[in-house]
Amino acid sequence: MAWSNVATHTTVVMFSVFMAGTMMAGCSSAPEPQPEPSKQEIRQDSDRFFQKMGQEEGKKSPSP
Repeated sequence: MAWSNVATHTTVVMFSVFMAGTMMAGCSSAPEPQPEPSKQEIRQDSDRFFQKMGQEEGKKSPSP
């Protein structure tokens, strides 16, 4: 095996180990908990949902 092949293989292995360690360290932290939505936010979201559903319902069925 030529010296350049050994250096290339060593570099690839070292880079792979570095990337694996970086990915494991980045993924190991626990996500921050999301704050509970307020009743007003829930109500607004549900109102938007039902309005959108009503619009889609009107598009699907023809008007008499």
